[in-house]
Amino acid sequence: MKNIIIIAIVFFGGFQMWERYGNSPVPIFDEPYVAVYGRNSCGFTKRMISGLESEGINYHYFIIDDKSIASDLHSRMESVGISTRRYNLPVVDVNGDISVRPKLKDVLSDFDEVL
Repeated sequence: MKNIIIIAIVFFGGFQMWERYGNSPVPIFDEPYVAVYGRNSCGFTKRMISGLESEGINYHYFIIDDKSIASDLHSRMESVGISTRRYNLPVVDVNGDISVRPKLKDVLSDFDEVL
């Protein structure tokens, strides 16, 4: 019984790692980056950008109302299993790791990992 539990835990951990890192889309830039997808009128987007700027993080900002931007983002989101039917802004891509309305500390942590 103990062995079955250990095997289950190892399997679950491996599956979680595969889910998080195995399905990541190809990064959109050759060097580590933070890409913020949002709207100028979105308070959450403004706070994310302000936080990145105050931390000295260079980022790329994409306005989601541009149809080609939205299309590219949606295909990237779908590739990792994130629904594009309805989602909160901003969507943040840290070197291929996509998050919907993440906390600034999580974005900074993810960015530090890829440096």
